[in-house]
Amino acid sequence: MRRRWRASLLQLLRAVLHVANSFLDLWRAAGRERHPGKTGSLPAPLDRLNGEALAARDGAHPLAFLTGAELLTPCTDALSGSIEVTPGSLVGGEIHARLRVRATKEIKARGTRVSVKGHLVREVTQMQTQKNGDQEITTTWVEVLASEFANVPLMEIAVPATLAPGDEIDLKILAPAPKLGPPSVHLGAYMVVWTLQVEWDIAVGGDERVAAVINVAQNPDLLRSGVMSLGPSAMMAAWSEGEVSMDVEPAPPIAPGSALQVNVRWPSASGGRGARVELYVDVKMAPDVRIAAAELQTSDLAKGSLVTFEIPSDAPPVFDGVKGAQLTVRYRIRVLIDRPMRSDLAAERNVVIG
Repeated sequence: MRRRWRASLLQLLRAVLHVANSFLDLWRAAGRERHPGKTGSLPAPLDRLNGEALAARDGAHPLAFLTGAELLTPCTDALSGSIEVTPGSLVGGEIHARLRVRATKEIKARGTRVSVKGHLVREVTQMQTQKNGDQEITTTWVEVLASEFANVPLMEIAVPATLAPGDEIDLKILAPAPKLGPPSVHLGAYMVVWTLQVEWDIAVGGDERVAAVINVAQNPDLLRSGVMSLGPSAMMAAWSEGEVSMDVEPAPPIAPGSALQVNVRWPSASGGRGARVELYVDVKMAPDVRIAAAELQTSDLAKGSLVTFEIPSDAPPVFDGVKGAQLTVRYRIRVLIDRPMRSDLAAERNVVIG
């Protein structure tokens, strides 16, 4: 056993590893250079940075540099305070929070609403064509937009509709987290943001509001439940197809920020310019992203090699569905033999991270 472990360790040392320290850094590499004269606008309460920060040159990824908390306007003018959310919310679980606000102006509302809302924030490529004499000039840029895809009212929570200046509210809130997701996630060009909001419906004028971003993590029990179609190999520790085997440790689901060991073996591997073991994240509606790779010799692949990938702590969890967008995230491990002048040979298996 010790001899086999030493052999695997030597093969690991011969591999050349390329691992992203941060998932979002892969998107940030394109920059966020602003496009002159172009702006973006998001609906409340994610309207804090409306303006030039939400637009950039074509090919850039401005959203990759932003977080839900940076987009949030926590309070409107007539209120001072916040909603304090207790960390640890999971998909299918509960949200615990506390509303602590003071009225800085008189508020006379027709009613109040307390709700959990889901927002899909995304980058969209915009195009505008203008005539300049006999010529047409087309301008292309990237703009950040957002839409609400979920609104869960909390009817049992009563908040006073009328407040005098100086009146205070201190109220505990218990709310259901999204039953099946999606979790809070940042995918570079997309972001799912959950908020808890208390709103005062003003008859004439803008509504008053206090809001907080909720970090809803993926629930490992949901991943194990079989509700999502993850692929036949995704939750397996040991996997093989034909002569190719790719075993992973620990058994999925793998937590972001932890190490993933892949024991890969392809007995007939030979020749070629070398081999690679790669980890991809597949985002429906966006290009696939390679977050880790190891280069090795085909002879090492034939004998069997142990490769360790450090999963970025901000790697998005596997999840299904955003209403109206069909947004999904999956991971796969790919082993490839690079053959010059011929098509490469490759084998793949799915793996769950979340």
